[in-house]
Amino acid sequence: MTFGIIGAGNIGLAIAKTLARAGIAATIANSREPESLKDAVGPLGPAIKAVTREEAARADMVFVAVNWSKLSAAVSGLPAWEGRIVVDANNPVEAPLFKPVELQGCLSSQIAIALVSGARLVKAFNHLRAEILASDPRAGGGRRVLFYAGEDDTA
Repeated sequence: MTFGIIGAGNIGLAIAKTLARAGIAATIANSREPESLKDAVGPLGPAIKAVTREEAARADMVFVAVNWSKLSAAVSGLPAWEGRIVVDANNPVEAPLFKPVELQGCLSSQIAIALVSGARLVKAFNHLRAEILASDPRAGGGRRVLFYAGEDDTA
């Protein structure tokens, strides 16, 4: 299975760091060119490679970790999802104020799945701060709980 990350902010980089720590290869992209991620990705080691948005979106599982206001632009114009898994790590808040976005009676996942038509959507990674997500889950002898939700049992 291949992994891609769209969004190289705090959460996207925390996911990349977690995957790299486990030795899992992944690609990561932002709204600019891959070269713009050189300083952020370099310390993560060879498992994480900066690529274009289109390349990251071709992975079997794609983590989308962008500000809510940028979600539509982040996934627009990408290749057909064709049943691939999209992990929605977003919260419908306006950054940096954390003001809730008015969703007109919809759930944020309903909006997200409409933007990635044909994907199997899972909601996860949106309940932990980036520094917690990026840290070792076994620190202090503990174990971290990660909540996830979705309507597709196989995803």
